[in-house]
Amino acid sequence: MPATPAGLHGSIGMGVAVMPEYEGSNDYQARVMPNINLFYGDSLFFTRLSAGANLLRFKTEQGVTIAAGPLLALRRGRDQDDNEALSGLGDIDPGLDAGGFIRFRKQGWHASIDVRQNVTHSDEGATINLSVGHGMPLGQKLKLRANLETTWASADYMNTFFGISALQSAQSGIAQYEAGSGFKDAGASIMVDYAITRDWAGFATIRYKRILGDAADSPIVTDLGSRDQASAGVGIKYRF
Repeated sequence: MPATPAGLHGSIGMGVAVMPEYEGSNDYQARVMPNINLFYGDSLFFTRLSAGANLLRFKTEQGVTIAAGPLLALRRGRDQDDNEALSGLGDIDPGLDAGGFIRFRKQGWHASIDVRQNVTHSDEGATINLSVGHGMPLGQKLKLRANLETTWASADYMNTFFGISALQSAQSGIAQYEAGSGFKDAGASIMVDYAITRDWAGFATIRYKRILGDAADSPIVTDLGSRDQASAGVGIKYRF
């Protein structure tokens, strides 16, 4: 494994993605999405709208590298104008999550646990994300990474994004619904990088997830949307 570069390194890019209009929707839209992965040595990182620090890092006798530390992440909100199914449900403001992570790596395999609690809105709850995957080269220029992941969510989170309060029911005409805590989704993704030059690379991503539990039983999913969620994106990035 090559040594981790000192100082700032990573990649900055831009892509176009097709994704559901809201989590649980069966309508899709195209969005221009930034692709930012920044690292400072092997200590600090900013990737996928989250930032953290590897405060604990060591390698076991079996060759497993373990890193852990604090995590901050932006949580996307939701606009009731995003889709007709959300009309009358009101907007959900973006927020900031705080928590921690632990990562495991060995010979291309990686696994992680992220624990996040919203700190800007007291009623938006907590999530725990579990993932495992494997990355491999498919030639000198092509690299592939496959992931499996699932997310557990608290009752506050579930009700914020999938519940229908009495007021929302009156405003929207959708039946009132209260969601409990539990696993809200499980899915898989495949990511491909292709080196165009030494500094530039193209990338493509395909993701699928199945909404589970009380989230899947929400009227905005089971009646007005879909439990099956897919997305895909392509783009280009500059590496340094």
